[in-house]
Amino acid sequence: MSKLTLSTLLRPLRPLTPPGRRAYATSKPSASASLNIPSTQGGPQAPLEYCSSLVQRLDPEAWLCSYFWPRRERSWYLAYRAFNLELHLISTTITQPALAAIRFQFWRDALKIIFSTNTETASKVPQHPVALLLADLKRNRPVQRYYLSQMIETRAKTLSLPPSSPTLESHLSSHTPLSTSLLLGPLPILLPPADPASSHISHTLSHLSTLLTTVSLLRNLPILVSSKRQINIPSDVCEKHNIVEEEVLRKGAEAQGFRDAALEIGTRGMDELITARRDLKDTGGKVKPDRAMPIFLSAVPAENYLQRLENLDFDVFHPDLQKHDWKLAPKIWWRFQSGKL
Repeated sequence: MSKLTLSTLLRPLRPLTPPGRRAYATSKPSASASLNIPSTQGGPQAPLEYCSSLVQRLDPEAWLCSYFWPRRERSWYLAYRAFNLELHLISTTITQPALAAIRFQFWRDALKIIFSTNTETASKVPQHPVALLLADLKRNRPVQRYYLSQMIETRAKTLSLPPSSPTLESHLSSHTPLSTSLLLGPLPILLPPADPASSHISHTLSHLSTLLTTVSLLRNLPILVSSKRQINIPSDVCEKHNIVEEEVLRKGAEAQGFRDAALEIGTRGMDELITARRDLKDTGGKVKPDRAMPIFLSAVPAENYLQRLENLDFDVFHPDLQKHDWKLAPKIWWRFQSGKL
């Protein structure tokens, strides 16, 4: 992997930072900015171009992190993230449960073929760019079908669940498997399962999974309020801080108890990050072996969001949170150079 400089990392930011707010928090997103109507390049004959374009448009933070993966492994990481986005689009663009079930079943069948031990069956991979690149990943690295399947099942299950869970812990229990799959699933791309450090790194990543889930909960709140007039704050948190849903829909962060609730949820995520860092105290905070460092970079955007949220007094609706943070790219670069979580 060639040495990545800060100027190299900043170059791709130009097409990724249009002026104004990000689409996920605008009250009336335009069609050109909607995350639900992606325009991608490539196809079955150019699967990497397709996956790269999809991740760049819909998951720019993962796109930035991908620059620190080795060249060949980066294409497989992008395939993994693109697979997650394909499932996300099912959840956000298809309103009829029967049609969504058909789409989810397509990916179940695709994984069955990709991971088949029958040579003849494995050669019949669907001519979908993401499926083709995942098949290439399976041929070259010992990735597990379990994590990819878990992403499907978690998406399919949460699609039918109400946005608000009874408790914060039940929300984490339902949604964290998705974050876990996105962290532990691609780990064999960088680190063989037989590596002695694999078990310890997996345990550390499990704490980061909860961090990512809490951040996702907070970031999705403006989307739900603007598009569906709903909130996803767990019921026990609402009850604790005397939150009334209708008041949140009308007043936003000025609603009684709202900022305290956001603080509680954000604190839960930060506690998991602190715990993950404690796991690395024997190595002075550094990720060892260092070739596993790229997978830990997913924590940088999450921590950055929580820090910005704190600076804005836990107003998840604040316009500044919807703008691209130009400091994020240097932070990812510096974290990679330091080798520390």
